[in-house]
Amino acid sequence: MPEAAWNAPNRRRALRGEGIQWHHRLVQTDTARLAGVTTLGLGGRGPRQAFVFDPHRLALPCWALAGGPALLVTLDRHLDLVPPRSPPARGSSALALDAWARLEGDVRNLDHVLAAMEAGVVTDALVVARARLPECVTADWKDSHGTLHRIVVTATVDQLSADFGTPRASPESRRAAELLAAAERVLLDVDLDCFTSPSDADPTAAVPWPQALIREHLLPRGSKAFWDAVLARCVMLTFAREPGHCGGLIAAGRLFEAAATVVFEELLETDLP
Repeated sequence: MPEAAWNAPNRRRALRGEGIQWHHRLVQTDTARLAGVTTLGLGGRGPRQAFVFDPHRLALPCWALAGGPALLVTLDRHLDLVPPRSPPARGSSALALDAWARLEGDVRNLDHVLAAMEAGVVTDALVVARARLPECVTADWKDSHGTLHRIVVTATVDQLSADFGTPRASPESRRAAELLAAAERVLLDVDLDCFTSPSDADPTAAVPWPQALIREHLLPRGSKAFWDAVLARCVMLTFAREPGHCGGLIAAGRLFEAAATVVFEELLETDLP
């Protein structure tokens, strides 16, 4: 039998064996055990890794894979700053935080940011959100360990980015610049319902934004300096699809496609997921 013919099936068997070994190594990683979380590798500028999931609280275990405590920059419709009733332990692993998010976290997806602070995963936060509950924290917050976390809350990216880094910047923008300059690493977090508004006819229903409005909110005129500062040290993007807050599965799918074009192609300058 010719050597080439003999080697071909052996090569195929070797490759199959190598694939099995690779798959075995993959399923042993913490990332692969985060059920319901899609992991993406990114090019472009900014983070090299992204995680996409539905319930926003699943961001918590993803953040734990960032390589150390980080400044969080999060864009949402709701202010997810409710203190957790039973916070996770400081130094919890990603898998322990995954279990906490699924079994202990608020199912309304409102306490994962402060839970991340309790766990030592997030240091401080820049929060862009419009809707808030009475129990939400809206200023600097001290966790149960006595650690003070600085929190800047604004309703729009424009409030953080206008005149960023100049003497004309707002107090919120100046604080954001200070936190970004001091951060060793940054996490960028987006909740898809950031790009929705309550319906006038039914306040419980969400109206998806057109792509032009998404772009205007995320990339307002003059925001380049702000985003350059965010992406310079950004190690991870987390993206929650939250279909229950975005008009349902089909509407959320369409909205995700529109928002992803702005987030991935225009902001991060990388391919669509």
